[in-house]
Amino acid sequence: MADQVVFDEVDLALVDAVRTAPRASWRTLADVLGVDPATVSRRWARMNNAGVAWVTAHPSGGMTPACALVEVDCSPGRSADVARALADDVEAATVKITSGGRDVVMIAQAPDLPSLSHYLLKVVGRVPGILRLRSHVVTRSALEASRWREGALNSAQKLRLSSGHGPDMRPLDSWDEIDRNLVRVLHADGRMSFERLAQNVGMSPISVRRRVQRLRESGLVTLRCDVSQQLSGRSVAAVYFGSLDMQDLGTAEERIRSLPGVRAATFVAGPFNVIVDASLRSIAEVHDLEWRMGQALPEMRVQDRSVVLSMVKLLGRVLDSEGRSVRAVPLLRDDDVQA
Repeated sequence: MADQVVFDEVDLALVDAVRTAPRASWRTLADVLGVDPATVSRRWARMNNAGVAWVTAHPSGGMTPACALVEVDCSPGRSADVARALADDVEAATVKITSGGRDVVMIAQAPDLPSLSHYLLKVVGRVPGILRLRSHVVTRSALEASRWREGALNSAQKLRLSSGHGPDMRPLDSWDEIDRNLVRVLHADGRMSFERLAQNVGMSPISVRRRVQRLRESGLVTLRCDVSQQLSGRSVAAVYFGSLDMQDLGTAEERIRSLPGVRAATFVAGPFNVIVDASLRSIAEVHDLEWRMGQALPEMRVQDRSVVLSMVKLLGRVLDSEGRSVRAVPLLRDDDVQA
């Protein structure tokens, strides 16, 4: 196991700053944090090289892929093998080994519903060790993990980072081959310089800057910063499976977002229709959060819950046993056509 690296409050503040402004310059981040730009650059490089913090790009808005939450039951003793096999699939964006009523939970994605159906019906079942699958198609995201913050910035710092907007540009509702290649490269390194991006796609840095800005402002691409458990101090991840009556879905979204520890929330089509992902500091908080959900959302019935025993893959990043990123698996295939 690699030596444990100690992180401090400046590191956590830097991570929250990057979460708020994923492609802000080192100078901008340094000004907000009150430290030297060289210090900011060095600290980020240290965390990024250690695999404890990274920025990932993923399609969103009008280019959001068709997604499904998939519960996987495995043969005894095969959960880890199944999870590792699934982690190599482009379509398996996130893979978790869990406790409770399912052995593995996967977020599967594909450019459209027919492609997703092909993966779930024709491909996944061939993985040795899988006994059965239960898939639940995602209908809407109530809270995206890209909005998660550790609370390390004050209000003035958050305002300064979120107030910088470029000139209005013609909005996009689709992308071309160059845009798609940019997304693939930014998935591997969301803070890659415009000069290096330009080299990867064969355009000038100015043109690449303009394209990235348009993709982000149009909502077709989202950048998010993820961290390992070692850096966040949140060693427990839990998944809650709940149900709400249809008339309560809209009003429940804001209350779900306000719950401490809730990292993401998704509406799905299935016997339960609300999936809540939480990032917690201890096992004791698993039921504490469920109690809070009951207070804030008395109309929601939590039907089941699972603790994540191992996060194998997170939005295309394969992780080690400490939750550190060790490699990236593209979220888009070379032959995906999404224009």
